[in-house]
Amino acid sequence: MPIHPANWPSLIAFLGCETQWRVSGTMAGLFWLGLDYSAVDVIARLESWSKDIWENVRVMEAAALPVLNEVEQ
Repeated sequence: MPIHPANWPSLIAFLGCETQWRVSGTMAGLFWLGLDYSAVDVIARLESWSKDIWENVRVMEAAALPVLNEVEQ
């Protein structure tokens, strides 16, 4: 699916956070908790994110968590 040009900055910001996920190991496997906001804040400040980009990153995080935490049956 193509990305609307207006959404590129938010997508690039989200992808720039790919190493900032908090993950917990359990007996059942990995459980993705969400982004480490203190680390993401450093990225946001360095990249001068707007409030809109920050909000979009949080929306993408919320959409990603259920997918990352799907249990294979």
